[in-house]
Amino acid sequence: MRILTDSAADLLQAYVTRFQNGVVPIHVSVNGETRLDDGTLDLDWFYGELSHLQVPPTTAAPAPQEFTRVYAQLASEGAEGIIAILAASTLSSLHDHALIAAEEFKEARVHVVDVTQVSMGLGWLVVRAAELLADGTPVPQIIHQVMSLRERTRILGVIDSIDYLRRSGRVGWISTAVANVLSIKPLIVLERGEVRLSGRVRTHRRGLQAVVLQAQSAFPLERLAILHSGASAASVAQLEDEFSALLPRLEISVVNVGPAFATHVGPGCVGVAFITSE
Repeated sequence: MRILTDSAADLLQAYVTRFQNGVVPIHVSVNGETRLDDGTLDLDWFYGELSHLQVPPTTAAPAPQEFTRVYAQLASEGAEGIIAILAASTLSSLHDHALIAAEEFKEARVHVVDVTQVSMGLGWLVVRAAELLADGTPVPQIIHQVMSLRERTRILGVIDSIDYLRRSGRVGWISTAVANVLSIKPLIVLERGEVRLSGRVRTHRRGLQAVVLQAQSAFPLERLAILHSGASAASVAQLEDEFSALLPRLEISVVNVGPAFATHVGPGCVGVAFITSE
């Protein structure tokens, strides 16, 4: 049995290596050139391109045939079953493409799971599934636990501009709210497959404070990662210091988010992905 995810999970390479997770890369188009988000893309360069291109980068889900090739590779390595834990179906077609491929694949049984998250909101659930698998937990119980955990998984963040979310076309409230938030910094929350506006602040500093306060309201936490798309080192360090003091026993990861997330939140976004304790 193997765990599979996609590159929208922003899964740290240490976890991929430790659990031997499969990762299907998404497609990224920049300046008319399409590349795979396979770990070779220079993220600092990508954040810079986001900030000044007249035609913003775009991302696309792998086709069903690409999922089939990955399934076949895992099966050839001995996997009799695959648990595919993928980006939210409300925000990407990754889940649908994986499901199409799974229905036709006969070499191993593929379970496609929609955990309604992206970035490390998705990544944390992949890590937990891999831990359970390593402990010998049966597949139905792994899926049950992951589906239960998704209800306690959340991303909070402050973004510099609403324009990137608006361009994505997948966030309905922007059509009515955009006129009121262009001059300030929106606070967003992503849970259960939906991106919501959770507040508005006038400065980046106040945004960081709001992220900490909103996360505190969900304490205690089982997992926490700091996410950013090229935010200043000072902003990232501030969140690290504050959460390390608040959660001294929790290992806190810092993740440079990949193209799938950065394209839609823009450069300079900073926030956290966490799972609350039961």
